Amino acid sequence: MARLALVDDDRVFCGTLAEELAGFDHECMIVNDGGRAFETLKKARPELVLLDLTMSDVSGFRLCRMIRSDPVLYGIPVIVLSVVEDEPEMAYCKELGADDYVTKPIVMEKLMQRVHGLLLLNETVNTKDPVTGLPGTEMLKRQVNHLLARGEDIGLCYIGTTGLLGLVTRNLTVTADEIARELAQLIERIALESQIYELVAAHVGAAYFVVVLKADECEKFCRRFVKCFDSELVWRWRGGVPVHGNEVEGDRVHESASRRAPRVSIGGVHNQYRKYANADTMLQILCQVQRKAQQAPTSSYIVCRRQTPRALKISRDVPCASEV
Repeated sequence: MARLALVDDDRVFCGTLAEELAGFDHECMIVNDGGRAFETLKKARPELVLLDLTMSDVSGFRLCRMIRSDPVLYGIPVIVLSVVEDEPEMAYCKELGADDYVTKPIVMEKLMQRVHGLLLLNETVNTKDPVTGLPGTEMLKRQVNHLLARGEDIGLCYIGTTGLLGLVTRNLTVTADEIARELAQLIERIALESQIYELVAAHVGAAYFVVVLKADECEKFCRRFVKCFDSELVWRWRGGVPVHGNEVEGDRVHESASRRAPRVSIGGVHNQYRKYANADTMLQILCQVQRKAQQAPTSSYIVCRRQTPRALKISRDVPCASEV
């Protein structure tokens, strides 16, 4: 049984839907006063909110944004209920932070499928990886949506690695779990040494991580991570063999030799120049930038200062992909 909150000023509709929800063993708190809904939700802290858009005393759009910007409520799933089946409105609700959109009249089978799916997902949000001790993608998205809703300037750094699988295969003294653990520890150490105190890290799979931090600290973190990865971690994993010990003829590095060396590629984005509607949009751009950095033959980072879809400036403090 889950504790749900139904925010709608239609008392008849609320009573009927609450009875239906009780039949699925869910406890439903009804909030008919939209003006007091926000404070009521903060006190009750339900597991999921069913939110009507067209209340007379407060806009459901505004209330959804308030939920996502609040430090207590931002992680609660929100399903919007509306009589309007309109694609732009659905998209706008997603931008405001709604998790789903269900049209009236309510089809209970459809609604319960959405409710149970979000409740199940919510149970796994706080689960941390047993190797790194870090949360995963869903917690990352919620944190980013929360910070965007609060209007804060934030940066995201996507850390990806290449060549580590071959390193594990050749080196019996290091395992994939140990590499992931050391990468997570390096993130924590760099944050401490660089005095980046408001940093949240997520383990998004294998040796891949995303960190959330202040926008003006994005490049500082990327630069420091690349340097430490090459000079400390890879040096140790390779048993003291220099990471940049590539075959050289004159001034030309053999690219095939360079690409065999383990390397890190970091993509960075922030919202100082371009505003992002939600976490999904920001992460989509982040993945594109990281793939650009991955094209470089050595460890590199790119921080995107994109203002329009066609304007992309690239940081060149370390070797990185060609400009686009």
